[in-house]
Amino acid sequence: MTIEKKTKVLFVIDQISSPYAGTEGQLLNLITNLPADQFLPELLVLRPSTYVESGKMPCKTEVLGASKLFSIKTWLAMFRFARRKKKEGVALCHVFFNDSSVICPPVFSLVGIPTVISRRDMGYWYTGRYLRALRLTARFVRGVVANSEAVKQVTAEKEGYSASRISVIYNGYPVPEGDSSPLPPSERPAVLSALGLPISGQFVVLVANLREIKRIGDAINAVAIVAKSIPDSHLVLIGGGDQEPYRVLAESLGAGDHVHFLGVRSDVRDILRVMDAGLLCSESEGYSNAIVEYMQARLPVVASDVGGNAEAIEHGVTGYLFPRGYVRQLATCLEDLLKDKDGRAKAMGEAGFQKASRRHDLTTMIESHADLYWRVLSNRVGLPDMEVW
Repeated sequence: MTIEKKTKVLFVIDQISSPYAGTEGQLLNLITNLPADQFLPELLVLRPSTYVESGKMPCKTEVLGASKLFSIKTWLAMFRFARRKKKEGVALCHVFFNDSSVICPPVFSLVGIPTVISRRDMGYWYTGRYLRALRLTARFVRGVVANSEAVKQVTAEKEGYSASRISVIYNGYPVPEGDSSPLPPSERPAVLSALGLPISGQFVVLVANLREIKRIGDAINAVAIVAKSIPDSHLVLIGGGDQEPYRVLAESLGAGDHVHFLGVRSDVRDILRVMDAGLLCSESEGYSNAIVEYMQARLPVVASDVGGNAEAIEHGVTGYLFPRGYVRQLATCLEDLLKDKDGRAKAMGEAGFQKASRRHDLTTMIESHADLYWRVLSNRVGLPDMEVW
C-alpha cells in the first residue's frame, strides 16, 4: 500500500491516572509505536488527571471537560469536538473504556469518522443501563478489539456483536531492557534489603491495585497457611489502594510478618528478579498484564481460573490455575512451587518466558492494530459506509 500522507487516528479514553495501569499502558504503547510514516495519533481524554496535566503524553492530547455519560452537555461537547476533528482530517477513532464506548460511535458516525472500540475485561462493570446503551450504539461500531478469546466471547454475548466483528489482539510488550532473568542468590540480599524485605526467604509477588475484584484477601489467607509449612515464605503486594484493611487481616491471621506492601512502583520488573513466584487471585480478568510480566521474568505463575487467565497459563506447564476463591487449593499450589523439590518451578518459569516471547511481541500487537485500521478504512470490516452529516 502506498501511503501518500499520514492517516490521523484519534484515540479516546475516559481517563488516564497512571501509565502503569493495564489498559492505559497498552494504549500508550500503541500510540507510541504506531508506524510514524503511516499514522499520526491524537488523544482525547474525557476527564482530566494529574498525569495528563503533567505534559508527559506521547502525542497531542485534549481533555473534553464535560464527562457525565448521560448528560446532554457531554454529548453536545463531543459532537462539536468530533465535527472539528473531521475538519482537521481525522480518519478513524479508536475508543477505550466504558463511557467513551457509548458516546463516541454514534457521535463520530454523524460526522463520517468510523469508530473501533476495545474490550479488555470480562464486563464486571456492566449494568443494565450500560448494556442497554451499548446495544443501542453498537450499530455504529465498525470494529471491536478484544485482548483474549474469553473477552471476545463475553463481549459478543453481552453486547450483541457477531464474532466476525471482533478481532482478538493480545497485549504487546517491548522487549525488557537488559537481563530480566532471576538474580543469582549472591545478589538477592542487597536488592531485598533496599526494598525493606527480609534478605532471605521465599517470595510470592502479587502485582495489582488493592481492590476487591483482585481478591487480595485470598492471597493473604493463603500465605498464612503456607507459612505454617514454609516459615520463610512471604507475600509481596505491589499496587495502589488502601492497605489498612489488608494489614489488619494479615495481623489477625498471625501473618503480619509475612505480608509486605510496596505500594505503587515504577521498577516492577527489577523487583520481579528477586521473587520466586507470581500470583493473581482475581474475581475477574480479561487478560492480565501482571501475568505477562511474571512470565517475562521467568516466574512460575499461580492464578485464579477466570477469564483469559487460562489462555495465558498452561496448567502444570507454565504454572497453576485454581478455582476462584478456593484458598486451600491456592495455598497447595504455592507450597508446591516454593518447595520446588524437582526443579519444576524453574522449568515452569522458563516455559512461561518462551510463551510470552511468542505471543506478546510488541511488534505483532502494533501490526495487528495497523492492519485492522486499514481494513476499517477500506470498509472490509464492520458496517457499510454511513451517511456523512
